Amino acid sequence: MREILFRAKREDNGEWAYGYYVRLPDAAGSASMIHTPARNPDESNSSHFIRSSTIGQFTGLTDKNGVKIFDGDILQGDEYPYCSEGEYNYFAEVVWFDEGCCGAGLYTHKNPKSTVKGISHGNCEWLEDFDSDKWQVIGNIYDNPELIGGETDEQI
Repeated sequence: MREILFRAKREDNGEWAYGYYVRLPDAAGSASMIHTPARNPDESNSSHFIRSSTIGQFTGLTDKNGVKIFDGDILQGDEYPYCSEGEYNYFAEVVWFDEGCCGAGLYTHKNPKSTVKGISHGNCEWLEDFDSDKWQVIGNIYDNPELIGGETDEQI
């Protein structure tokens, strides 16, 4: 069975919180939290209010270094078209497809530093045949948007 796990940036300090996603009704509509249960008797449970725009779900997959892959992560691939002649021309953003069928997939972004003239930017694919040995998490769209041509937003 796949581990159910979420992450999001905490409202109070912007650090990542990992655990269960909880949505609570409040006077303004709703509030979102990540609840992390204690892992042993010496610890206590923790819950943190989070920035809803940063919520990402664990895909159940890890990269070649054993790092858990979440929705919103940016991956570097070792095969064409992501890597060609030793150059990383494209990166992949882990996304959640929810039109028709739902599930995790990859959206291809051209590396802003690449001079490649290829046509792979914008390609989408499911994670069904994902080979962990060929991918590495190099960041995420919140902390490292420049990897896919975005701008850093200190508010996230």
